[in-house]
Amino acid sequence: MKRILFIILILLISISSNAQKGNNKIFANYEDTLKKLSYIIMNGQNDEEKEKANINFISNLNKVLEYEKSFKYPFDSLKVVSRIYSPDNNFRIFNWYIYNDNGNYIYYATIQHYNKYRKKYEFFNLTDNSENIRNPEQKDLNAENWYGCLYYDIIYIKKNGRKFYTLLGWDGNNDFSTKKIIDIMSFSNKEKVKFGLPIFKISKTESQKRIILEYDSRTSVSVKYHKKEKKIIFNNLTPQKKGLEGLKEYYVPEGSFNSYKYKKGKWWFEKDIDARNKIMDQQKKKKPSNGILPN
Repeated sequence: MKRILFIILILLISISSNAQKGNNKIFANYEDTLKKLSYIIMNGQNDEEKEKANINFISNLNKVLEYEKSFKYPFDSLKVVSRIYSPDNNFRIFNWYIYNDNGNYIYYATIQHYNKYRKKYEFFNLTDNSENIRNPEQKDLNAENWYGCLYYDIIYIKKNGRKFYTLLGWDGNNDFSTKKIIDIMSFSNKEKVKFGLPIFKISKTESQKRIILEYDSRTSVSVKYHKKEKKIIFNNLTPQKKGLEGLKEYYVPEGSFNSYKYKKGKWWFEKDIDARNKIMDQQKKKKPSNGILPN
């Protein structure tokens, strides 16, 4: 009897192994197609060629993500597509952009996540509508109305049994200014993705649903999470000259640092913090190997 059970176990392991090899071959074939299309998206001769490749890329990506085991497949040959997992391994984001001939960026993203109600992995395609969103710091957004950017870090928050994710992103914007985005993402009871939450406390009476830092495209701004102190640390920005207040394309770092510190479910603004040692610690860490991720 033991011998029969042992044989059955071996057969089951063999079947599972062969199935996994079969899935990996399928995933590799899709990955090869996605790799070729992503190259055209980044390097196409004109907007029309890039957009056609992008449509085919999204179609193929959606098809491969329908496979149950695809969540664990890394797709690590897609060097011009960011692939970032949440710290709790609940979802990952495929993220990329088209740089148009007019110097503007259009962002694209697909979120693959585990639906705990249906007990399976699902995905959402995000639609960049940032050009048409007025007063974006105070807007509730969703997959169809997304403030597009390229995410490079995910901070996991769990408060009173509900999960929130703070996303750090980069937006090339245009030839004159660049933006860094700090946004909140969550899943609703129906497992729909939502962006924005009024937990960024500028003062005791003022809150925002997301933070957008805009600055001169010729300079560099750091926005990084310091896990030990639960702080998002970033450069303090000021206009280059008097009279340029409010014209964000002329804002540059002035040497000091501010932060948002996480306390009791809120991100509280702190001005002029001592961040010298923290910045040095961050710089010593290995930078992401993905070429499109900002520093």
